[in-house]
Amino acid sequence: MHRIKKGQYGYIKSQRKIEIIKTLSLFLLSLAIYLGGYITTGTNKNLLTIVAILGCLPASKCAVNMIMFLRARGCSEELYQKVSAHTGTLPCLYDNVLTSYESTFEIPHMVFCGNNLIGIAVNPKCKTAACEKHLQAMCAQNSIRDVNIKIFQDIPKYLNRLDQLQELSVGDTQTEAVLSLVKAISI
Repeated sequence: MHRIKKGQYGYIKSQRKIEIIKTLSLFLLSLAIYLGGYITTGTNKNLLTIVAILGCLPASKCAVNMIMFLRARGCSEELYQKVSAHTGTLPCLYDNVLTSYESTFEIPHMVFCGNNLIGIAVNPKCKTAACEKHLQAMCAQNSIRDVNIKIFQDIPKYLNRLDQLQELSVGDTQTEAVLSLVKAISI
């Protein structure tokens, strides 16, 4: 099976399945250890009960990840079709869910070209100004300078900006650094 990497279309959907399987497996393993100890000794007071309880810690951590992926929506097929017709060879990232101390920002598609990082937020509740500020702070924290960040909520305006960036033929040295940063701060 081909694993979809972070930043590729369908990552959230794929990772959601992986996290569900991982979480269930770890909880079932803890349950099996507990039942094995209970059946062999006939009581809860044994070492395997402690091991099973401690086994719930990594299972709970996986459960938190699973909940994060269950809540995330990712890029819809319709948006993917619209955007892919306008990106061409532009470096893209799909299914980005960024978190800050105040909020969570779902950005289904982002592009970096010519020191411009742009993205589309399809959720009308997304605070684009706060998202831009958060991304600017993350860039500054990682010594990435002179990046213009714009998060759109209007799809036609976003597609128009993608067309403009595609016409721009600028050699950029920060592309890999910016895309790696966005991947690192996204779930």
